[in-house]
Amino acid sequence: MTNHLLVPFLIGQRRDGLRRVAALDRHDWDVVDVPDFTETSLADPNEKLRRMGRIYAGLAQRVEQVVDAGKVPVSIAGDCMSSLGMLGGLQRSGHAPERILWLDAHGDFHTWATTQTKYLGGMPLAILVGRGDRRKHNRDAIGAMLAAIGVTPYPEQRVILSDARDLDPGELEAVRSSGVVVCPIDRIDEHLNPDERLYLHFDSDVMDAESEIPALKYHVKSGPKYADIAALFRSLRGYNIVAVSVSAWHEEKDHDNAAARACLALLHELEQ
Repeated sequence: MTNHLLVPFLIGQRRDGLRRVAALDRHDWDVVDVPDFTETSLADPNEKLRRMGRIYAGLAQRVEQVVDAGKVPVSIAGDCMSSLGMLGGLQRSGHAPERILWLDAHGDFHTWATTQTKYLGGMPLAILVGRGDRRKHNRDAIGAMLAAIGVTPYPEQRVILSDARDLDPGELEAVRSSGVVVCPIDRIDEHLNPDERLYLHFDSDVMDAESEIPALKYHVKSGPKYADIAALFRSLRGYNIVAVSVSAWHEEKDHDNAAARACLALLHELEQ
């Protein structure tokens, strides 16, 4: 059984270009797919949430199987919502992490109460720690998604958010008033215990690497470089990592596979 899981979707929308990862890497990758979800563009946020519930329920099931086989699940998906499937699988296997390290240029801490764009991709970390739908009239499509995945809220005090530097005003206030630990990359080790079960979530856009890796999403200046992330990953080799997830690049713009190869090389840094 391979422990490498590829999820070719972005917010419920198909992104088959991510499948190229399997041809580029030395590992075998299992594709977590829902064949009848063929659309590459969806307008209805509730339909996106419904589809993510089904997609990431499948991911959670595979994660549980990988953990039960004594392996560490590693996933690449099109978005940070995949973390819900990863966490759900860890919880169901009885190996919930004691700490989550979330590397991202963005806070991902919006709710419907703070978002101006209504973009679901700005909400994953808030959803992960149980900040719910927060819309009027008892609508709770997010709750339905969580129930489908089988994931329960994670204590925000156990989350380390590193190098988030592009937060909207309402989101920034929410992060500051939360229990989430916020720190730069060079202070991460102060908040980790090597004996704790650690789940590492890596949004590739945390890197300030627009010139070298243009296919990365949502470039934000003044962040860690590729070499900084590589050094961090090498420093984590001695930690009790129980899962790793990657939120991917713009696969349709990665014509030379530079982003794919760079992120795969970073994952290899954790192994050596």
